[in-house]
Amino acid sequence: MLTPGPQDLRVALARYADARIEDDRRPNAATARAVEDATRTLCLLTGTPDVPQAIAIADSVLARHSTVLPGPRPAKPRRGDNLQTA
Repeated sequence: MLTPGPQDLRVALARYADARIEDDRRPNAATARAVEDATRTLCLLTGTPDVPQAIAIADSVLARHSTVLPGPRPAKPRRGDNLQTA
């Protein structure tokens, strides 16, 4: 089985979350279909039969592909920069 790319999984997870939120806020036939479609997509991408398992697999794949970018370095104090006052 091919492993889906991280970007595909991020899109599928976001689509699923958005559909669930919308269905919780204003449940109707359209929002229920959106949840079903997003669920099907997420499960197909991860090769699993249910959402909790699909989310666990997606999280695992994304964890393996995550990169932590270094944050900004703190500025070095310049001569004469002293936070303490006499």
